[in-house]
Amino acid sequence: MRQYFYSLLIGNMHFIVLSVGFCLLMNTHSWSQEKNIYAYASLAEKVYLQLNSKAYTNNETIWFKAIVTNTMQHAPSKLSGVLYVELIGPNEKIIEKKIIKIENGVGDGFIKLNQSYKEGSYLIRAYTEWNKNFDTDFLFEEYIQVFTFSKKDKASPIFNIVLDDSKKSDRRLKANFDPFLLDSLHEKNLTLIVSLDGRKDTLLIKKNRKDGYEMEYLIPDESQFITLQIQAKNGSGYSKSMVLDQDFMDLQFFPESGILVHGLTSKIGYKALDANGKGIIVKGKIVNDKGEDIAHFKSNSLGMGSFFLNKVDSSATYFAKLVSNTDDGISLLYPLPKISPLGNVLFIRGGDQKVLIEVSSNYLYNDSIYLRASCRGIDYYEVKGKLKQGNLKISLPTDRIPEGIIAFTMMDGSGYPLAERLYFNERIDSRIKINISSDKEFYEQREMTKLSIETKNDDGEVIPSNLSLLVLNKKQLGITRHRRQNILSYFLLSSDLKGRIENPGFYFSNTNSDKQGDLDALMLTQGWRKYKYTEPMKIFIVPPEKELAIKGRVGGVLFRKKRKEVALTLLTLGNPNAIQTQMTDSLGRFSFDINNEFGNNLEVLLQSENKSGKKRNYNIDINKKKSPDIAFDQVRTIEKIDSITYALVEKKMVENWIDDAFQLSSGVNELDEVVLKTYSMTPQRYEVIKRYGEADEIITGKAIHEKEKKWSYGLYSVLLFNFPDLIEIRRIGHDLYAWVYDSPGPTLVVIDGEPVMEYDYPLISSIPPSEVSSFEIIKSAENFFNLFMTVVPDAHPLEAPKNGNVIAIYTKSGKGLHGVQRSVGILSTTVPVFSPRQEFYAPKYKNLTKDDWIKPDLRALVHWEPSLEIDTLGYVSDAFYNADNTGEMLVIVEAISATGAIGYKELVYEVIKNYNNTRSK
Repeated sequence: MRQYFYSLLIGNMHFIVLSVGFCLLMNTHSWSQEKNIYAYASLAEKVYLQLNSKAYTNNETIWFKAIVTNTMQHAPSKLSGVLYVELIGPNEKIIEKKIIKIENGVGDGFIKLNQSYKEGSYLIRAYTEWNKNFDTDFLFEEYIQVFTFSKKDKASPIFNIVLDDSKKSDRRLKANFDPFLLDSLHEKNLTLIVSLDGRKDTLLIKKNRKDGYEMEYLIPDESQFITLQIQAKNGSGYSKSMVLDQDFMDLQFFPESGILVHGLTSKIGYKALDANGKGIIVKGKIVNDKGEDIAHFKSNSLGMGSFFLNKVDSSATYFAKLVSNTDDGISLLYPLPKISPLGNVLFIRGGDQKVLIEVSSNYLYNDSIYLRASCRGIDYYEVKGKLKQGNLKISLPTDRIPEGIIAFTMMDGSGYPLAERLYFNERIDSRIKINISSDKEFYEQREMTKLSIETKNDDGEVIPSNLSLLVLNKKQLGITRHRRQNILSYFLLSSDLKGRIENPGFYFSNTNSDKQGDLDALMLTQGWRKYKYTEPMKIFIVPPEKELAIKGRVGGVLFRKKRKEVALTLLTLGNPNAIQTQMTDSLGRFSFDINNEFGNNLEVLLQSENKSGKKRNYNIDINKKKSPDIAFDQVRTIEKIDSITYALVEKKMVENWIDDAFQLSSGVNELDEVVLKTYSMTPQRYEVIKRYGEADEIITGKAIHEKEKKWSYGLYSVLLFNFPDLIEIRRIGHDLYAWVYDSPGPTLVVIDGEPVMEYDYPLISSIPPSEVSSFEIIKSAENFFNLFMTVVPDAHPLEAPKNGNVIAIYTKSGKGLHGVQRSVGILSTTVPVFSPRQEFYAPKYKNLTKDDWIKPDLRALVHWEPSLEIDTLGYVSDAFYNADNTGEMLVIVEAISATGAIGYKELVYEVIKNYNNTRSK
């Protein structure tokens, strides 16, 4: 309390203003379920978010569609009805959190970016409660780039970064820090976290003689990336990641089945990465230790490829000789993996509607083996075969296995795995066939486009599906779309592989002339399967969340010896207000359904009574959900932004500036004051006027009582919702306090003429409104200094404020604060609910006039419709108006059926100038 009063004087405390609703901190604990749930890891859920872009300015909106499926068939999930979507900033903190309602496996939402967000890489992730049972394997994660709307250069809290490598044995990184850009009141030491080589080192940096902060840190020679993260006293953070060697290149080799085996022919995948971890084109040849050429290779645009080595010799050493395109005669040598004297090779190759499987072994000659083909935890094919002179060839029809990543496993007679190979089985026939048609071949600026969409299977039969429709300016956004993730690349590729896949859309693009070869190179080089589908059955403690609910437990002395039921009444202050009642179970647990509540936070009141109906104060614990730990890839923050993305951001800034220039200002109408000012003079009121002056505003007890609801939990709850133009209610810690609105200086309270002491202020908010006869506001009260010294007797006279306001409360009993009867058995708090849906807005040009053309329409995102349902005839239609941009527009449709079939289709149409537009002439 002392901190509270002093903060009013020196202004160094940050308050949270409750201007719309009340927000009380709640003392809650999580309690585990008594019932155990058993499941296989393959029964987890996959979550996919379709985003409208990957680059935004910080005053834009991120639009997304969410799809939640099971892992095995990709059918829309029946487990979860609640999805959590989080936006994580470069400081590795959650800055936005949305709760999305999932129906039949789909939902949609938006995140409105704020101009206070700093420029950098942000992480969007999504998950269900059920997926918390599977560590972080089933979290959806995608990084986006956020740019500041202003072009002005901003000072960086981390600057003057220098890598001093003049002494090779003593590489040191030097940097300066300015935490005052994050916290103007920062003082003393600065917390610095250094992330290097997978470990974190926390340092305390002291001020130097010039009142600045600087660091010098020893860097190991082999280190490639470093992240510096500072933490100011107010909790604000800033991080910066750097590449320590811009010329660094990493060339990795991945033998088929994991090892090179003496005497056997192997296919070897390779991947070349630059300093930023992105693929780089390489070419060269394979030579042995005698300098003889063995093979040649040239990577694709992502730095990947493969080559064959025939019957490798364990007595020889092999190198990749990388030839530079710029420096003739200069080449680099990279050693290939060592050759194992014994082993097996599992070779997989796609054929005409068949998968060809060849097994080779240099120690199993005529043994029986098993071959298994599995996909996402399900075994689709298993065959027993016998090697002949260490070789076996088998073919498998592609329609016997699903589309996606197939794990082929070679096992000995006892079922022990000997070799494994990943293969991508492309089955276009299993996808939804999407047909898009437009009503015209081309359109004029601002003309309406009408689209008709149908979905069928490979036999031409209707497939009922849920669709999303995205329309973009192809020149601005279309190029980046082919490199981004889409519904095909996520469900069939990214969700089943370990690590980051660069440009996942590349592998499903119609412009890719060697999709099968590029996919096979990815299978060889990307690593092991991401999910542990074959884990044995285990106990999961987090149940699936089918509906949004307020769950918790009533505890305390009542439940220590004998289990008794407690009657609970829940009032939700939503739209509309709702009341629910229920009895706790024998363990004191309760669960109230709030599955149809939408908003930011929902104000709730819980009234507890014993079985006989008498109100009682019980300990009520409401369950709180904890977000998964954050694993932010800081290396993403150092990626260079390509010219296409920069050009897009430039155009968005121009669009924003035009919008601002044409923004019409609107006036604000103030409500008339309706507070009654007449009252009768009482001895207590007379003393208050004599000491502090006459009241400027009076709210009668009758006016307060008329505003009181059944759920009201105290005086301040009525004032908060009904008199915000007079009283400002603020929260400090667990308690509510009142301030005189729009009046300088602190506010103190007297009740029935008696000053309320500092330690009693938390009790004022819970005074029953029915006990108040008058609530009066005295602005710039007289003798305020003396009142402050009475309320805070230990305060230093030089620190006490000389001016302030007084709230005079008069009760019906006239006995002061402690003579008031208190409310019993009420818990007030707020709980998060479903995020509201927002319709995508675009201008509608029904009847254009010349005046309509004054403001240009430069939208790059022309249309967004996250959810369209195919009718029983297999069709759905939609219409929208084009912008002023001419050229090609790209239509993107993504679809999913109830059985898990997915589809992706693009259409391009053209927009030409409208010559009735005076600006176009």
